[in-house]
Amino acid sequence: MYTHNGRTIQANKAWTSDDGYQHPSTWTKCWGEADLKRWSVTWVDDPKPKARPDNRFYWGYKVDSDGNETDELNPRALADVSEVDNDGEAIIDERTGEQLVTVGLKNQYIAQKKREANALLHETDWYVVRAAEGGSAVPEAITTARAAIRTACAGIETKINNTSDLDAFIALFDIKDNGDPSDMDCF
Repeated sequence: MYTHNGRTIQANKAWTSDDGYQHPSTWTKCWGEADLKRWSVTWVDDPKPKARPDNRFYWGYKVDSDGNETDELNPRALADVSEVDNDGEAIIDERTGEQLVTVGLKNQYIAQKKREANALLHETDWYVVRAAEGGSAVPEAITTARAAIRTACAGIETKINNTSDLDAFIALFDIKDNGDPSDMDCF
């Protein structure tokens, strides 16, 4: 971007210099280095925008006491957080009458994995119902597949619960070296 004495000016647009002189919109097409220097116009690279934080793990960037966004990420909590006001008093949920709790990442993802496992089990529930009502036995392949779903879900839950910090939790989402998403630790 071009600047004139610290003020941004637009290329291909007319502008007025600090001394009141009006420059035409063609200034960027006609001027050379000497003209830029004469009128105190310099090129400054646009500041690199901040990377957007991964909202699965961060609320965004922290804000300082003046309300300005900092470069420090604001992480989401791994464990559930009982919410309190500025005085340290419990914030009560009006619907339940209980203290408001923000569910942590561990419990969020454990619940998600359990929902996914239940959806997979639901597809074959009818075999179990049929057998329970005196019909044909559940085929061995179905029993094996259902057990594998439960085992995989329990393994993922254990991995989640064993993470000690946010970095370890985030590592559960990393794809292995071969680039195959099915080789992710958990997700």
